[in-house]
Amino acid sequence: MIVSMFFENWWFLAILVLFSALLIWAALRIRLAAARRRERELKTLVARQTRELRSLGSLTEKINTAVRLEEVLEHVWESFRMVVPYNRIGFAEFDPDKRVVRAVWARSDASKIMIGTGYSAPINSTSLGGILETGKPRIIGDLEKYLEKHPQSEATRFVVEEGMRSSLTVPLEAMGHEVGFLFFSSQTQHVYTDEHARLLERISGQVSLAIEKSRLYDRLLETTRMLEEANKQLERAASTDGLTGVANRRVFDERLETEWRRCRRGGKPLSLLMIDIDHFKRFNDLHGHVAGDECLRAVAATLSTSIARAADLVARYGGEEFGAILPETTEERAVRLAEELRHQIEELALDEISPAARITISVGVATEIPSEERSLEDLIRSADASLYIAKNEGRNMVHTNPELRLPKG
Repeated sequence: MIVSMFFENWWFLAILVLFSALLIWAALRIRLAAARRRERELKTLVARQTRELRSLGSLTEKINTAVRLEEVLEHVWESFRMVVPYNRIGFAEFDPDKRVVRAVWARSDASKIMIGTGYSAPINSTSLGGILETGKPRIIGDLEKYLEKHPQSEATRFVVEEGMRSSLTVPLEAMGHEVGFLFFSSQTQHVYTDEHARLLERISGQVSLAIEKSRLYDRLLETTRMLEEANKQLERAASTDGLTGVANRRVFDERLETEWRRCRRGGKPLSLLMIDIDHFKRFNDLHGHVAGDECLRAVAATLSTSIARAADLVARYGGEEFGAILPETTEERAVRLAEELRHQIEELALDEISPAARITISVGVATEIPSEERSLEDLIRSADASLYIAKNEGRNMVHTNPELRLPKG
């Protein structure tokens, strides 16, 4: 009976089997299509992420090549458009000790930047503290509406005045501490997405390290500059007479030896002026030591102004005596210059000391063309001898006598 029923209903069973096969085939087709769609989506995702990684790798590589902070931030401005839109980028550093955020750099398409270098604010007066706590980027889609709700936000008001309408703020952290913030702003509302935030979050670590490295380098440069300036000040202090500001005796002796050797190599004349303020002790007794110091400074200033060639040197030789080294200067020119100096000092007004205060100088001049037959000591002795004669013949005069040589010893 079962067999007869089978033969009677075989066509029904065949239809049933065929229908089941069609259902299975359709299900397989749907699964296959879904699998292919997922495969295409996966390929698209992989390709996009590969492009992103390449872009981010290229960005971080370029950023890491920069040394100065401004170079790093300029690379950010020039290169980040491939991952995020913007019309403005600003960087503010965070001072954890003072709890202050300080703007140190900004670039904008706007004609005027409202928040530039030097702008600062306590972090507790801003909304940036919350961003530091979360460590996550923050998107503001409509800056104008945000400003309406937060009218106390001065920074927001400034960027709105620049024409910006949306923003993306990225916190930066390096080596376990907060570095600061990068502010991306656009002139278009709602331009920033979670995808932009995600991309910048992925790259923020590299940017933070590059910025921190550049800040440390800038501080090192500043420290080096300060040390160099301190060394220069020490060098000036060691080479300058503290009272008059001209070179001291040590520098005078060193320069005289140097110029003697140089003029000897070139066969050039070297002239030396020895200058003494006449009756300086009497001036001190009459007007006091403070006035005497002012007198020395006034004489030194006049000498320095008049003996102005780069190779020349004016120095305080000792007490009220000064010396002037004049390389490649003939005796005639040295005497003429000495007379000019004598006249200028004679006419020098010392009204701040006393309307009646007047001073004069005596000058001894010596000139030598250095050679094996003549020595530096001969030049100095000749200048000293000329000064001695000028003072003994009445002072307030210039004397030179190339034939006069005092005996050595």
